[in-house]
Amino acid sequence: MGGTKKKPLAQAEKTQSKTDEPKKAEEKKSGKADKSLQQQKLQSISIPKMDDSQVAKIFGGMKAITIYKTAKALNINASVATTFLKGLESKSTIKRVGGYSGHYIWQLAKAG
Repeated sequence: MGGTKKKPLAQAEKTQSKTDEPKKAEEKKSGKADKSLQQQKLQSISIPKMDDSQVAKIFGGMKAITIYKTAKALNINASVATTFLKGLESKSTIKRVGGYSGHYIWQLAKAG
């Protein structure tokens, strides 16, 4: 007459998750290898190398050079664009003319 009662849903999920843990452990091991490959790809992103004529060709039509316009024009991340623009500024190819708090505006430096 007795028998076992039907378990509540929460209890049934707990017992089911305990039986699935060994499968998930195997998936996690293969996932770690995938993550290391992704990290290697991310670290391989490099700053574009350009001479002054290429910079003038790309930025010549822009009145204001910003990080996001540069990122879109060169098809790179904003962080890479920031590093690229700071490098151009240190070479005196461009000069900062405005902005604040990391949202700076540059323009091409006049040659001559």
